[in-house]
Amino acid sequence: MKRLIVAVVAFAVVASLAILPAFASGKSASGPLSFGIHRYERHAASNAETSLSCEYPVFGASVAGEAINGTILASIIKIIPGPESAPPAATLDEAATRFIDEYEKFRASHKEYLYTWEAMVTGEVLLDQPRLVTVSIDSYVFTGGAHGMTLTQNMVFDAATGKQLGLADFFAPGFETALDKLIDSRFRQMRGLTPGDALTGEKGGLFENVIRHNENFAMTGSGIRFLYNQYDIAPYAAGQITIDLSFDELKGILR
Repeated sequence: MKRLIVAVVAFAVVASLAILPAFASGKSASGPLSFGIHRYERHAASNAETSLSCEYPVFGASVAGEAINGTILASIIKIIPGPESAPPAATLDEAATRFIDEYEKFRASHKEYLYTWEAMVTGEVLLDQPRLVTVSIDSYVFTGGAHGMTLTQNMVFDAATGKQLGLADFFAPGFETALDKLIDSRFRQMRGLTPGDALTGEKGGLFENVIRHNENFAMTGSGIRFLYNQYDIAPYAAGQITIDLSFDELKGILR
């Protein structure tokens, strides 16, 4: 059965405090960005329990706000699948129509199919500070099978410009090896592993005997959080893995 992975998105916005390191642009917004909550819902005509519902923050009309909104919406649309040969949907409504159409087509060709498809989107702005905004997109979808899928995508923005930032905007050149060592050490601490223990096997639980940084990170008021989704580095049963590192631990490699 063709599986569709559809975003069920929850947004958490976490902004920097005075202790946050400087980032590449060096700019600062004049104040927190205003925002509201957008709600959207669609149901399949043949089965109203099959639905796509969204509730997520939309930032106010400003250069930064519009840039952040565009990135958020593009991320949602990108995750919602449609026909493989079709170009990306231009709007959320178009993406939702494709999702519903895929369900209707599958149900029409599988008369015995009894499951409903459900995608729920919820959003919340936790903090919105002048310098930095972190958006966490949590997603879940069920389209049949043994279980649904949960995903989280973090995005960090310059609150003055709306530009999405990457690790290179916060860390000094050549940071990779040192950062990976810190992540490895924290993971071992979390799992009760010694420096010589393998990261695989029953205790470590990873696919490979290594854990590295990724770009799925969130800036928080006290440091940086790295998140690994199910199947990224470990089996589904392991759940999501998060690694939190404080600014004090990172000060040697931050800009």
